[in-house]
This record gives sequence, C-alpha cells and structure tokens, in this order.
Amino acid sequence: MSKDVAALYHEHYVSTSFERLEMFKLLAQHYGEGRVLYAGSFAHVTPSFVFPSVVYVDEDKQARRFFADSTLPAFIAEHKTYPQDASVIFHAADYRQGFPEPDANFDLLISQYAGFVGHYCKRYLKVGGVLVANDSHGDASIALLDSDYVFDAVLTHRGERYCLTHHGLEAYFVPKPKSKTEITPAYLFKHQRSPGYVKTANAYVFRRMR
Repeated sequence: MSKDVAALYHEHYVSTSFERLEMFKLLAQHYGEGRVLYAGSFAHVTPSFVFPSVVYVDEDKQARRFFADSTLPAFIAEHKTYPQDASVIFHAADYRQGFPEPDANFDLLISQYAGFVGHYCKRYLKVGGVLVANDSHGDASIALLDSDYVFDAVLTHRGERYCLTHHGLEAYFVPKPKSKTEITPAYLFKHQRSPGYVKTANAYVFRRMR
C-alpha cells in the first residue's frame, strides 16, 4: 500500500477526527446505499467504506494524485463494510463548472466544507434524493432557501456517536436575537457564511423535491 494514500488520509481525517465514518453509516441506514456524489471531497474517501458506488470531484492537485494512486483500491477494500467491489470514480474538475456525469443520477449528494455544492450540483441529484450539508460556507442555509429542497433532518454527535433527528427542526436556522441581517441567497453567496444561528447541528439533511 502506498504510504502517500494512507498517510494523507490519516493526516487529514483520522488524526483530525474528521473521518465521520459513523455519520456515513447512519446515512446509509436511514436513506439506503444508493449512488453517492461527493463534490469538493479532497481525499475524504470515507464514504466509500460504507457506500459501494461513489463519485468524487475536486480540482486540487494533491487530490488528483491521491485518486490516481494505484494502491487506493486496496486501501478502500481494507476498510469497506459491504461485500461487493467498490466503484470509485474521480473527476479532476471545479464542480461549479460541471463534470461528465448524467443529471439526476445520484441518490446522495455530500457537501462538507467545500462551498455551495448543494446549489451547483443539484442537477446531478435525483428527485427524492438527499443532500447532506454542513453550513460552514452557508451551503445548508442556501438549501433551506431553495424551494427545490425540503429540510428533512439534522445530524448531531457526541464523540463518535451520531444521531439523526427529524423532529424539532423549527429550532434550527433561527437567527440570533441581535442579528439584523436579512438572510438571502445574495447575502450568502457574497459572504460565503451564515450570519449565525441560535441552534446549530453538525450537518443538515435536505430532500430534493423537484
């Protein structure tokens, strides 16, 4: 196994507690093991440990080398939790400019610290498919304002244990009392962050309804 693959993955995801394996297991349990699109992924191949078919998109040069490494399939095979061979496709591209995948071809769209993935990659998500996004750049806030999406659940965690909750969603995306900012798509695209909310989650789940 290439030291580069294992070392890079460990450096960015294991040692930083950003692996989020239990989160992906919980998503698969609730929403199924359909085809997954992870735009802005860098080298975060953890979804391939849980989902048999994942497409990754990133323009970073280090990510290109990571996915081109001939030992990556063995690394994934060592960690995967399903019996079939893993299907892993990588597109070296800026997800905002598009990439060669059919529209409405994915069941799950992942957005983690990579900007407005839910906005630019919505076309690739099936109607009825699921977007899981955090709000570090305002991606979850944009999805909330998008009439094509419906807010379905939140993901929270304590340590390694994640919880997916469909109830009490009205408590989220409530601006802090002293905030005078009007939260609009224009504001979010300009500032690339939300103005801050009273209650937050680790990630937010939306369904594409049309």
